[in-house]
Amino acid sequence: MSTVIPMPDNWTGLSSSWEEIRHGYHAGDKDATVRDCARRLDATAAGPKDGPVLFWTLGLLTLAPYVAFGDPGPGVEAEVTAALRRIARGDDSGSCTHGWHPYDVDVDEMLEHLPAALEALNSPADHTPNGLLPADCPDGLDDDGAEPADLCGPEVLDRWQCPRTAPGFARAALDYLGATVH
Repeated sequence: MSTVIPMPDNWTGLSSSWEEIRHGYHAGDKDATVRDCARRLDATAAGPKDGPVLFWTLGLLTLAPYVAFGDPGPGVEAEVTAALRRIARGDDSGSCTHGWHPYDVDVDEMLEHLPAALEALNSPADHTPNGLLPADCPDGLDDDGAEPADLCGPEVLDRWQCPRTAPGFARAALDYLGATVH
């Protein structure tokens, strides 16, 4: 299966579990699911450059509300924070020509839109900005002068594929947790 960003074959089941935890109705072991995501992020980050680092980073972003407010077990927050810090510190790609990236979107808006964005990133039949970003986001893109609001889908997709996107989402998740990069 060809994807726009690297994703594991079982990504839909994983994403569904993360959403269940975020919304508070996951029947399984929440802490084990969170730890699994953090460990897979660590393993992927240490592997080939074309691994699903962004996918696992988005997983921890999705799980951040549970980690911050859901009373996780001992050591869960520390494990998540350590994994996110490794990714956030990995932003050695220098500067890029993009005026903004998807991690610049409000975290709560992105969390609500993330299941649809992952679907579009997996099978990008919807190459429109609305398929890849929250519906009102493209209209507000030029509010801060970063880029015009009339970006086409491939231009938005290019931001998702930028090497700075995973570290940016890792920093957003750390911020959500009230942690710093160090």
